[in-house]
Amino acid sequence: MAITTSHRRSTQRRAIWAAAGLVALIVFAVLVIGGYALHWRWTGLSGSVTLWDWLEVLALPVAIATAPLLLRHRHGLTHRHHTTIAVILIAFGGLVLAGYLVPWRWTGFRGNTLWDWLELVLLPLVVAATSSWWRSDWRPGRQHLAAAVVGIAVFGALIIAGYLVPMTWTGFTGNTLWDWVKLLLLPLLVPIVLVPLLGERLTDRLHTDAADNA
Repeated sequence: MAITTSHRRSTQRRAIWAAAGLVALIVFAVLVIGGYALHWRWTGLSGSVTLWDWLEVLALPVAIATAPLLLRHRHGLTHRHHTTIAVILIAFGGLVLAGYLVPWRWTGFRGNTLWDWLELVLLPLVVAATSSWWRSDWRPGRQHLAAAVVGIAVFGALIIAGYLVPMTWTGFTGNTLWDWVKLLLLPLLVPIVLVPLLGERLTDRLHTDAADNA
């Protein structure tokens, strides 16, 4: 009886979240259409609002919403899912290149340096990439440590070259230690502080949901 009641509550919660997501999507679509097509000035949406502006607004919320899904369903991802993700990433990479080289002004990519991209994607990438760490029983393997060491070494070399050569496309020249602290503080705090605090709670929640659905 208790299991049935708990399962019913879990189903109701999922239905509520699904309905809320649908309503939010409809409202978002109406605002976009009204701003771009119907020229509702109060929305602030116009041709001057580029794809880059949208990425600045949506990158972190999308990463935060995606991380729990990755944690819950990562073992259920099939070859088709991985292929789809790879295609999306390749398509986005092509879009970025076209935005710089063509250039497509509506993308807003032209003129943004590597520093700008780090400010945009570093925290969202850390949030999404550390979703596996949210399991209290997860421990990094040798391949993870090796990849981290190689990545840090390459990034360090890029930073030195950006300042000393200097490579202007990096956007590093002129940024002080304080700028780096502001850039790296949250991305470092997420895996070091927040993930351990949330890991056990999320793991217990997933186990509870799994028991309810059994």
